[in-house]
Amino acid sequence: MSKTKYEIIKDFIIEGINSGKFKEGEKIYSENMLSRKFKVSRHTVRRAIMELEFEGLLVSQKGRGTFVAKKTADSSKCIAVLTTFISDYIFPLIIRGIEKVIAHEGYGLLLFSTDNSYEFERYHLESIINNPNIDAVIIEPTKSALPSKNQELYRKLIQKDIPVIFINTILEEIAQNYIITKDQSAVYRLTCSLIKSGCKKLLGIFKGDDLQGIKRYSGFEKACREAQAEFDAIFFTSEEYNFVHNRAAEVISRERFDAAVCYNDKIALPLCVKLKEMGFKIPQDISVTGYDNSLLATLTDIKLTTVEHPKEKLGEMAAKAAVSMIKKTRKIIKEEIECDIIYRNSTKGGLQECLKV
Repeated sequence: MSKTKYEIIKDFIIEGINSGKFKEGEKIYSENMLSRKFKVSRHTVRRAIMELEFEGLLVSQKGRGTFVAKKTADSSKCIAVLTTFISDYIFPLIIRGIEKVIAHEGYGLLLFSTDNSYEFERYHLESIINNPNIDAVIIEPTKSALPSKNQELYRKLIQKDIPVIFINTILEEIAQNYIITKDQSAVYRLTCSLIKSGCKKLLGIFKGDDLQGIKRYSGFEKACREAQAEFDAIFFTSEEYNFVHNRAAEVISRERFDAAVCYNDKIALPLCVKLKEMGFKIPQDISVTGYDNSLLATLTDIKLTTVEHPKEKLGEMAAKAAVSMIKKTRKIIKEEIECDIIYRNSTKGGLQECLKV
């Protein structure tokens, strides 16, 4: 897709700043000069300049012109967080953990959400790259199991002299620093416990376009193969998120599985509700498990057996890692967190296991 005229002007100015042609604190070309150079109206030039002002790259002074913004000590104390969601599911607790740490350290917080969309991810990555007042970036990438459509922007961001820390999942071809959970290990142990409780035919329901889903499936498959249990799996995409439980319920009804290992609580709870509507008793007819130990896990009379995602702790760890890298007390961050299993009444023996804890 060809760029608009104002985007071409923005790129010209940004390239001038990055190359040193327009130095920090110095005046750039006037609006009239840019208008003549690119054969566009001053309105088009003004739009480009206003966007770069918003992004913190330029400062306009009335009667004097437009200058390259200076990166002051105060303005630079800011950490950006780019996640797939912000206000939904487990993300508020992750954000709270990040905010708690960086506020104590005197940093500001910039929040961006991709809504798991490449288009929104590209837009926000460009804003972050072009903002000179960001000291570190904490990122959960979009659709991490697939080759990233924004790979060149991730590489450009990492090439900047600021720390980049991935959380929850990584882009395998790019990630250098990360804090993630041991997804494969957790689902392996969870699946083993289902098999030990007597489940012989298991269905896995996993997200196929992010690396978390692939790793969770890997743990599920490993446990089933080691125990020589009968198993099958359903993979779904981000776009199918809100409907996959209906598809899974139909498969369970037709094939008579006695356990369903779900990608997360957001799939497990509606699956339980659908199965109950179809006449299944949980856990007598089928055990159902989730992942994350979110608020959904105990929302109804069916209390989900699930994996405990660290949420706030993960946010705190990511923020501490960002601060330590800003201060150059640490150069590389590669941490994987082992997660506990929370047993409840959605699985056979769940209540007894819960009472033992």
